[in-house]
Amino acid sequence: MGNREVPAAEMNDLPVALAELPVAEWAAAIDVRHSARTYTGDPVDATSIDGLVEFCAQLPGKEVARVVVAPVAPAAVFTGMVGGYGKVLDAPSALIMIGDEAAFAVEESVGYLGEAAILEATARDLGTCWVAGFFDRRIAAELVSLAPGERIFAISPIGHAKPRPRSSERMLKRIVGAHKRKPIEEVAPGFDAGIWPDWAAEGVRLAVIAPSAVNRQPWRFELEPGTADSVTVSIVEKGAEGRVPRRLDCGIAMLHFQVGSRVLGARGTWEILPSPQVARFRATTTA
Repeated sequence: MGNREVPAAEMNDLPVALAELPVAEWAAAIDVRHSARTYTGDPVDATSIDGLVEFCAQLPGKEVARVVVAPVAPAAVFTGMVGGYGKVLDAPSALIMIGDEAAFAVEESVGYLGEAAILEATARDLGTCWVAGFFDRRIAAELVSLAPGERIFAISPIGHAKPRPRSSERMLKRIVGAHKRKPIEEVAPGFDAGIWPDWAAEGVRLAVIAPSAVNRQPWRFELEPGTADSVTVSIVEKGAEGRVPRRLDCGIAMLHFQVGSRVLGARGTWEILPSPQVARFRATTTA
């Protein structure tokens, strides 16, 4: 399974890692994006849909994880919690995040690629929201063709979000503390701006604001002792569990970190590590 222990001899690079990123656009998207559950119902224009379809088609690592655009998303695919609380309303379209359950690093790959699609949608002025626990899997599966061994890990509405969320959406955000973020010193224990390279500090800044299931933020970043080019991300085994793998959440934060590091000129690779660690970012070039 995707969250199995990884033998040392099997360590490998993240199979879906993006070599090139639209850095300026995604960094801006990270800073402005918020989860939206209430939409106008207006269809997304064909140019935006076609652009997202083309973007998702070009993502790497499809044998591990992939994202599919559903131009028309039935309202019933978004179930919400008990009694429909927190349900997505009037979203015309959706992104569907798929992974091969037996593939190496599938959970972090789904998070990483899914967030890439969400940032691309945000850059196109569309609203989004990670929905991994409360959606109708049967209906979602009817919107895509699944290969043997694949399953849908999450979906996201895409559409034009209403400027002001409805009252139940605002209440849900207060319950989970959707706007609260852990201080950088907690996300990166021992953080010292005088020691951490600027690219790594900016990477953590953007990772801090990554979305996660019930806003649990289950990641920790550490500058490897004695180095100035390697940062590891690990899982924190506390907080709400739910139905969402923690390594999926970490995959989302990994993309945010990579965007932040690239803003300040660092390029690098992700190496998958055994639990409780998730991956190591090793900078290969810095500005």
